[in-house]
Amino acid sequence: MIKISSYFILIGVLFTFLTLNTSLTRLGSGFLIGDGVHIFTYYNLVKEAKTLKIKFPNEDDIKADMVFQDSYNNLAILELQEPPKIKRGPIRLSRGEIGYKTQPVFTLGYPWTNTMQDQHLLIEGSASNTSIFLELKIPIEPVHSGSPLFNDHNEVVGMLLFDAHAKLTFKEKKSRHIAIPALLLEKTLKASKIKIITREFESVTRETFINQSKNNIVLIEAT
Repeated sequence: MIKISSYFILIGVLFTFLTLNTSLTRLGSGFLIGDGVHIFTYYNLVKEAKTLKIKFPNEDDIKADMVFQDSYNNLAILELQEPPKIKRGPIRLSRGEIGYKTQPVFTLGYPWTNTMQDQHLLIEGSASNTSIFLELKIPIEPVHSGSPLFNDHNEVVGMLLFDAHAKLTFKEKKSRHIAIPALLLEKTLKASKIKIITREFESVTRETFINQSKNNIVLIEAT
């Protein structure tokens, strides 16, 4: 019994040592915009990172750099060090606003195991515009912060923030997930002076849109 106890104590000490001496890794989401080398995400995820790795489904990781930040609105734009090989359809920011009346919305969660059989997770909910951000009723997880929020027209109406992440920026908000509206994303994009090449956007069914556009949603590893 003494040998067994000593063994577990040793393992515990070793685990503590490794934990305290390993760089903290934060995981979150983001989405490609325009030409495919720029990514929208939330600033609090990447602000202290020394290394940013962008994970694409069924493709090698690509490093990225933060090229613009809007800490006030918790927004950041990243630039990939090389273009991804993965195929993807275009997505676009909505020109309209979600009103005070609740509207259906959805997002796509990044697949975790990164194999050929993986499918982005379709997550549906509702949104309403109560102030500067969109209040959501949608079953998301912390890792989904930074993902795009789509309306019924398959347009990006905002960027998701999990409740705990949202409170870091909007301290006066109630306990609820939110989305930073597309108008603020557009404003940030213009302020960055990054030239984004957009492709023609066709009206398609949701199923077709998801199949064509899911690879725009990426997982970000910030260390």
